[in-house]
Amino acid sequence: MHLRSFEYFRAVAIVLIVIGHCYGITGWVIDSFGERVLANLISGGTSLFVFISGFLFHHVFYPKFVYRKFLEKKFKNVYVPYLILSVLPVIWALVIKAPFPEFYFGPEATFYDQIVRPTLLYYWYGGVMVYWYIPFIMAMFIISPLFIWFIRIDLRKKIYIISILSLISILMHRPVNNWSIVQSVIYFSPVYMFGILCSMERDFIYDNFKGKDFHLLGCVIFLALVQAAFFEASGNLQKNPFEFNWIDIAFIQKQILCVYFMVFLHKYEHIDSTLLKTLAGSSFAIYFLHGWIIYLISTVQSYYRPYYGLHLLPILSPLVIWASYAVAKRVKRAFPNKSRMLIGW
Repeated sequence: MHLRSFEYFRAVAIVLIVIGHCYGITGWVIDSFGERVLANLISGGTSLFVFISGFLFHHVFYPKFVYRKFLEKKFKNVYVPYLILSVLPVIWALVIKAPFPEFYFGPEATFYDQIVRPTLLYYWYGGVMVYWYIPFIMAMFIISPLFIWFIRIDLRKKIYIISILSLISILMHRPVNNWSIVQSVIYFSPVYMFGILCSMERDFIYDNFKGKDFHLLGCVIFLALVQAAFFEASGNLQKNPFEFNWIDIAFIQKQILCVYFMVFLHKYEHIDSTLLKTLAGSSFAIYFLHGWIIYLISTVQSYYRPYYGLHLLPILSPLVIWASYAVAKRVKRAFPNKSRMLIGW
């Protein structure tokens, strides 16, 4: 059964992700309490995408799951666009030796240290154009037999597993600069499993949270306030896995936010929104292309630097989304049979 609400959920998720990546081109310096609260609410859209992926893994793929076909499809529609669209950014990264040259480049002025090593590492980690999500989600797809096993065990065991893994994630946090695929897999696995569980128990959730969506939103806002009050860092908390830096409140907040959107958008299952359907349908292409648009805007930042601030966020974010969609639409028209492989749409 097609769930229009999750189509809309995907649209919301890509909008939040793009907004979260536009902080730099707005020159927004997050320093006040209110700004930290806002950043805590906006940042972390990746968790929404992971939750949706887990939900759809059960809802769409599980009934007819064949591991080999599943991986082949994901490789063609997810990884191949990543390989193609990373070529120019990786070449440019090699030329300007950024970002993070101390991590990607070797110490010697050799062909291996300055070309081969950084190329391999940039591709392995998705280190340019905010593409780290692709190597991570491909790793999740590779271990999908574990999620098939998770689906088939009883409900009590599912709850225990999600609870234990969530505790680990809350203490471990996201990896620094998203460099560790293993840490990302460990961190986001309970989110993915929670999405699976919510798909399996969606009728229970819809029935028991009907009319209570704003209670969930209240919890989300409260946790954003708590994070702003007790942590100087805003949005996503990152650290090395075995360091201790208190708990990742954003992890808890985003899981509640996922349930909120699930329940809230379900009320509009019967509404046909062309805008949200368009955003959802092109969401992967927008993800692949929005980093390019942000980079182009960043090259002219000197012209509007005097106007830096939060007020630019609601101006530049829609611009980035629209421009990404416009480019994707042109590619789709020019290569109707190949666009899925080129830009994921």
